[in-house]
Amino acid sequence: MKISARKLVQLAVVAVVILAGLWLLRRPDQAEVIFPVRRDVVEVVVATGRLQAVRETQVGAESSGIVESLAVDEGALVRKGDLLGRLTAGETTARLAASRAALDVAQKNLHAEEAALEKYQQDLERLQPLAAQKQVSVAEVERAAADVRVQSARVDAARAGFREAAAEVQRVRPDFDRREVRAPFGGVITERLVEPGTPVSAAQAWFRISEMTSTEIEVETDENNLGKLKAGQPVTIFVPAYPEQPFFGTLSQVGPFIDSERGIVRLKITPQELPDFVLPNMTVDVSIEVRRADQALALPVSAVALQASPPFVLAVGADGVIERKPVRIIGRNPDWVAVLDLPEKLRVLRSQFGFAPGQVIRPVVQAAAVPDEGRPASGVARR
Repeated sequence: MKISARKLVQLAVVAVVILAGLWLLRRPDQAEVIFPVRRDVVEVVVATGRLQAVRETQVGAESSGIVESLAVDEGALVRKGDLLGRLTAGETTARLAASRAALDVAQKNLHAEEAALEKYQQDLERLQPLAAQKQVSVAEVERAAADVRVQSARVDAARAGFREAAAEVQRVRPDFDRREVRAPFGGVITERLVEPGTPVSAAQAWFRISEMTSTEIEVETDENNLGKLKAGQPVTIFVPAYPEQPFFGTLSQVGPFIDSERGIVRLKITPQELPDFVLPNMTVDVSIEVRRADQALALPVSAVALQASPPFVLAVGADGVIERKPVRIIGRNPDWVAVLDLPEKLRVLRSQFGFAPGQVIRPVVQAAAVPDEGRPASGVARR
């Protein structure tokens, strides 16, 4: 029985298709592989808190009365001694004006009496040499001496009157000064608590003032981070409203107490230098650097079995066989893991999911994952 040429061609095509299908079925699966890259891997603890002044107080008048005027508003920058507001004067202004007028009269009277005494003394000094030469009588000299004694007494009385008038001014002035509210130190007015016309009692708060030359940031973090945190660690600080203008500080205090109900610990951070846009009680995000590995061999987190003991990666040999390679972790963050004990040119599975040691694969290397011979990759990842 003869088979036609056409039939032979058809049978050959079918055979090729079957063989190709069998080859595809037995062909190893593809898997994405990467090379370790050199980069800075920084582990940070992130938290949110508020910036607050170390020194903050409320200020008000020492006397009761009605608020007459306010010189500043919330957000104002003030210096020590600046006037913030005052009470209505009432009788205090009239009393102070009267006492100052009396002091002015007493001062003028004292000057007049002292001038008269000086004149009488000059007359006596002029007559004494003449009396010695018998050119004037002794009685005339005695009258001049008596005038000096009388005028001296008048000067003493004028001086007493001046002192009494000055004392009255000093008695009235504190009552007048207690009408005024002045800044006890330089800072920022963070809150205004009264308005003009408000009746107030003695020592009632009118303003809250914060001294911005000394500030701190207070944040809370999970107590599981305690093993990583210690005073002196560098901190990067971000204000959500100004994300492109971070500033820096230092972790100054860890604890000392733990809130066992919430499982948190309180931290204090001291800023180094505050930008102009920072205000008291402003919300800030902080990034505390707890561990750093500079220019270390690094892999994506997905490539490392971090929960294993010891941690390992799945490396791919030249024949495509997967091997388990233990590594030592020297730094990590949510994106990258810095490792030791790993050759720089070793191919590593990007993801371990679905693969096991001994399995044969067809490695596919992403161009972006191959390290540049001349310029190793670098960067800082944060969480």
